[in-house]
Amino acid sequence: MAQKHPLLLATAIAHGVLSLGHTTKGLEQFKHPSLKQLPRALLGAVKAGWYEGSVFFAIMGILNYKWAQTGIVDPLDKLVASLISVLCLGAGTYYFRTGDKLTAGILAIVAGLQAVAVRKAST
Repeated sequence: MAQKHPLLLATAIAHGVLSLGHTTKGLEQFKHPSLKQLPRALLGAVKAGWYEGSVFFAIMGILNYKWAQTGIVDPLDKLVASLISVLCLGAGTYYFRTGDKLTAGILAIVAGLQAVAVRKAST
């Protein structure tokens, strides 16, 4: 099927890659010895929240794939797409402030791509 909005397709792919990378990073970070010192319920919340983030990125990839076919057709689409950009930029800022500049940069790029793609696909 021909893509009507290739930047949204690129954004969909970026979110899919983010989902995989986020999961991989979590699996690596969960090996850190300091996590064994957390109370069981807190460790469970940390892990559950991390995996929720991975699934969130997958959902955003699917939604952007749909938008690549249909465009941003109403104000709710535009709002959701804009909030995705804000979330990625906000999380990227947090990663930057805590020293993870690579993750911050990746999230900033995806936030920018999302914003540009939404602007071009809005009808």
